[in-house]
Amino acid sequence: MKPSGFLAPQNQQSLKTILFYLGLGSNLGDRKRHIEDAIAFLQSCGQVVRKSAFYETSPLAMPAAGLFLNMVLALESVLDPQELLAVCKVHEASQGRDLEDSHYKNRPIDIDILQAGDMVIATPELTVPHPRLCERGFVLVPLFEIAPKLVHPLEKVTVTRLLSRLKGGEKIRRQE
Repeated sequence: MKPSGFLAPQNQQSLKTILFYLGLGSNLGDRKRHIEDAIAFLQSCGQVVRKSAFYETSPLAMPAAGLFLNMVLALESVLDPQELLAVCKVHEASQGRDLEDSHYKNRPIDIDILQAGDMVIATPELTVPHPRLCERGFVLVPLFEIAPKLVHPLEKVTVTRLLSRLKGGEKIRRQE
């Protein structure tokens, strides 16, 4: 399913692709189905080249919230980061996510751009790498699974090193 108003570039072979790492999460309804639907949607934006397992995680800063299901994937796409963000927001809204006031609230689907190649972006709409990537086990654990040697473009260390720096305290359980 293509996002509404989404036009694929005519000559995709001549365009440069970007390797994105995306974090997906859900804590409402059929969490796994929400994430699987998002993965199917993202395949319309590029090629999913790697996927982590699903991880059940405790919510951070949301004491009354239900458990999250999280995973990370690698997506090669000709979209630029702003375009990918825009189409991800369209998908999130189509699945019932309130985009106006969505921080620290239950959500059917959340799609975060964790990294976009080695780009560093700081705009009001988008910060890449994700500003809290280094402190979130629920993202680092699945990212480690698919890209342990990925280097954070600001910290200049691998995901393996970032994971070793975590203080702990999060409950993260791999789903089989």
